Amino acid sequence: MSSTAVETVVKPEKANIAVFTNPAHKLWINEAEPTVEDVQKGTSLKHGEVTIAVKSTGICGSDVHFWHAGCIGPMIVEGDHILGHESAGQIIAVHPSVTHLKVGDRVAIEPNIICNECEPCLTGRYNGCEKVLFLSTPPVPGLLRRYVNHPAIWCHKIGNMSYENGSLLEPLSVALAGMQRCGVKLGDPVLVCGAGPIGLITLLCCQAAGACPLVITDIDEGRLKFAKELCPSAITHKVERLSAEDSAKKIVETFGGIEPAIALECTGVESSVAAAIWAVKFGGKVFVIGVGKNEINFPFMRCSTREVDLQFQYRYCNTWPRAIRLVENGVVDLAKLVTHRFKLEDALDAFNTAADPKTGAIKIFYPSEYPITMSSPSLARPMLRQSGAWGRMAARRFESSTTAKAAETAKEAGKETASKASSKASSTASSTASSTASSATSQASAAASKAQAAAAEYSAKAAQGLSRVTSSAGPAIAGAAKGVAESLGKVGGRTGRLVAFIEKRVPAAIYYSRVGAELAKIVFKGQKMTPPSITTFQAYYQGALKSVQNPASRNALLQSVSKVAQSPATLLQQAQNVSRAQLVAGGVLAAECIGFFTVGEMIGRFKVIGYHGDKHAAHH
Repeated sequence: MSSTAVETVVKPEKANIAVFTNPAHKLWINEAEPTVEDVQKGTSLKHGEVTIAVKSTGICGSDVHFWHAGCIGPMIVEGDHILGHESAGQIIAVHPSVTHLKVGDRVAIEPNIICNECEPCLTGRYNGCEKVLFLSTPPVPGLLRRYVNHPAIWCHKIGNMSYENGSLLEPLSVALAGMQRCGVKLGDPVLVCGAGPIGLITLLCCQAAGACPLVITDIDEGRLKFAKELCPSAITHKVERLSAEDSAKKIVETFGGIEPAIALECTGVESSVAAAIWAVKFGGKVFVIGVGKNEINFPFMRCSTREVDLQFQYRYCNTWPRAIRLVENGVVDLAKLVTHRFKLEDALDAFNTAADPKTGAIKIFYPSEYPITMSSPSLARPMLRQSGAWGRMAARRFESSTTAKAAETAKEAGKETASKASSKASSTASSTASSTASSATSQASAAASKAQAAAAEYSAKAAQGLSRVTSSAGPAIAGAAKGVAESLGKVGGRTGRLVAFIEKRVPAAIYYSRVGAELAKIVFKGQKMTPPSITTFQAYYQGALKSVQNPASRNALLQSVSKVAQSPATLLQQAQNVSRAQLVAGGVLAAECIGFFTVGEMIGRFKVIGYHGDKHAAHH
């Protein structure tokens, strides 16, 4: 530090407290850096830094996700971690190297620190910085604390703007970054997918940009009602459980038959992205602001044949000055988005409210010096205000009973949850198989009573049945695996990798089960064979079981195997007697298993022999 004394306002006396989480999904309040003593002396400030007394912080969905899931993609909570990145406050200390800010300035905090060396930084797109430190993204501590040291260059003056609006400049920046890149113009028909906080702010921005007609979609009626109150000129559309293509048709009907030029997708959900692609006009654009799974499917050929541009966004850059001007001049009114207010000491209540979609609160104010609000039903954007009589007292650690219990039994709960999910999936599969076998047995008995007159018809239906069984088995397998995956996902952040592994393996299992079924159809059809009845399979199975249980039969089987092993000539003779059809079928099966052909290649070969695939296709 310079020998020049650090300029400070009144000496702070309250302990610096912060909201923490950890890999065990605990949530508590404890003392944090810088300590109140460091703030008083100014010894913790580095070159170019200021100390901010944080006055307002919004709870983002990512904060709740880091608490509950322990990770977002590769960003994993691995130790005690401070949450929060939507904050505004007052400068209380300034390093002598800082000249454009002074003690008492009201500022909004842009929560990133970049390297200023990589190509994205040097070209002005610093949101792509390869070494960025983004506050609240593990392992970088966040802003949900009373005092924080931050580079002055990332502290933006807000004048007389409320601290509440100052903290909302961060989500506004997310929407503005999307608006700048997608190029919404006056009179453009625009679709906004998702009525969460980012979707609602994007809606306000599109309205200010002159988009019309302007449609916003969501699956929740409460959110759509709030969107209509927030932006009366917007048209709301409730998403139903339809294919993406059919959902897009309904959206276009809501537009009055106009295909949107631009869709701003704010959910990151696969089905929503797909519906947006199907909805936009030829040459239109789907701009994805939302965050989703690591991998998703989308209608590629729809994009290709309609020249639809598909773009994505990562955070923001150079948006804060623009955001400040919009709020200062009343172009975008963010005040209605806040509906709950809590003190920093009540952060646990704030997080529980944010995480519970049933709270259903709209614009509830509490008589506090620094009120905090939260958005509409299920929007959960509480604003945490720094106030309360903590003083110099020792830090107290708060844990909700639910969170503490979950932390103490995390490993046991994980094992138990996985076990229950697996047994549930197994019992479901077993009951499904049993009911299928029972139904097939009754059908076979009924068919047998019709004697040989219905033999040909039965053969054809049996061949078709193999395909239908595998078609229905696919979703059953996928559903069971998804249930297990979701249960595992609740255990902790690190299980995300296991979940991804399971999701990737399920399609392959379904595919090769269908390959086997189709090969069986080919063999039966080519040899003009009638598949054996269920009763025949049962007879063979019961006979084999009795043979295995009979000691004399087991000994005879072992002696036969021994004789065959000692007679290579017998094996060679049996190999020479294999028919051409059996060789072809075995060769095709080996090629499929070893070559790992794609589904498209397999379907292509099936079409050559008369297989035409499923009769319908849904786009999800």
